[in-house]
Amino acid sequence: MLLQKIGRFLVLFLVGFLPWSVIVSVTGTERFGLELMRFAKEILLAAILVVVGLDMWRKKYHPRFNKIDAVIGIYILVLITISASTGTSLLWYIYGLRYDAEFLIAFVLFRQAVYLWDIRFWQIGKIFILSGACMLAMSLLIRYVFGEVFLTIFGFSGQVSVWDGAGPPPIYHGIPGASIVRFQGLLEGPNQMAFFLLVYMGAYISLFSKFKKYRFINSVILLLLVFLLTQTYSRSGLLGMILWASILMSYSIIGKIRRGHFHARHIQWKKLIATIVLILLGWTLAVFQFGPKFTEVITRKWSTSAHFERMYIGFVRFLEQPLGHGLAQAWPASRAIAEVNQNPIPLTSLEGEMRRLGDYFFARNPDFIMSTEHYYIPESWYIQQLIEGGVIGFFFFVIIFALLLISLRKYPAMLAALAGVLVMNTFLHSFESVHTALVLFLIIASLNQQ
Repeated sequence: MLLQKIGRFLVLFLVGFLPWSVIVSVTGTERFGLELMRFAKEILLAAILVVVGLDMWRKKYHPRFNKIDAVIGIYILVLITISASTGTSLLWYIYGLRYDAEFLIAFVLFRQAVYLWDIRFWQIGKIFILSGACMLAMSLLIRYVFGEVFLTIFGFSGQVSVWDGAGPPPIYHGIPGASIVRFQGLLEGPNQMAFFLLVYMGAYISLFSKFKKYRFINSVILLLLVFLLTQTYSRSGLLGMILWASILMSYSIIGKIRRGHFHARHIQWKKLIATIVLILLGWTLAVFQFGPKFTEVITRKWSTSAHFERMYIGFVRFLEQPLGHGLAQAWPASRAIAEVNQNPIPLTSLEGEMRRLGDYFFARNPDFIMSTEHYYIPESWYIQQLIEGGVIGFFFFVIIFALLLISLRKYPAMLAALAGVLVMNTFLHSFESVHTALVLFLIIASLNQQ
């Protein structure tokens, strides 16, 4: 019984800790020199693993694995095998598995924990919503009351929009050519905040949508969360949110059709028209707010070009070695084992396909500068998977998430949240935000047991 209490406490404490893990890590490392604070999440995961193992041994329980766990195991084995064949060092295994597979390993562990200790989604969800709400409230105070410079007290870098991965994150990111402060709060960046908000909205709706009497309050809170997501100016986050909303609307319409309740006379036209008017009003205000800079805010030609270039280079790396380069050969793990920076690499020093690509990009974009960032950072989690795991690893990676989406078919809000994150991963490395990825997969693990 003691082990069960300790285990439940550790799991629920981890849930409450994760929204604050970035500021705790930054403060611990930058202000107190405690490098172990970077691995606080992993220490808690290791503690949960030990308690799960001891409690299973005491109760003589056998682990309960399903087909998702099996595919995850095969995927990790493929990554390890490819890495062994390419002579990957121990450091590459550590960092590669930390980013590529830690959240999947945690999912398997969480499934055992929630089964063994009867942890329900509503218990996890309440703590996440409360802790996340406090983090977002503090983030709003910093954004609109104290100012982002306040974060330098905790060790954040005052160099706006500059973060090399090895040092502290900046107090905020901006958009060149537009006087904009992108909302990131206590997290390491605006895209990471968009990821967090998608998961938060999915959890919030899953937890509170059944309480009809709080519908107005819930609507106000969700509108605030949507507003905060728009303030991140994360284009991939906005795409994820659009998909998230589309899936929820589709679920609602399909449900009404199946029950025979869907008819033109049942449509709440006033609410529909009000929603359309609000969207048009918001769009108009955005156009007037940014004026001639509006196009730059949306298109961001420099950013779009950089994403295209890096994704293309990453795909070429995959074509050069279709069976995979091994762990930690692409962002974010590569920054721990390679010199990833923006220092220019002379095009004349490049050879083969990379020289051809350098000349091609330079001809299209005179501002193009080849660097190790271009080589190691493909700006897409999927291309990253192709580089590291090759066609075989990528195949099992896709199967894992197809099975996870199917497993969430009874929980549309979380299915939509996961689908939105997967869209974000087309243009970002969203899962590098381990704090939010762990929350997402802990929630999925709890729903897989219900």
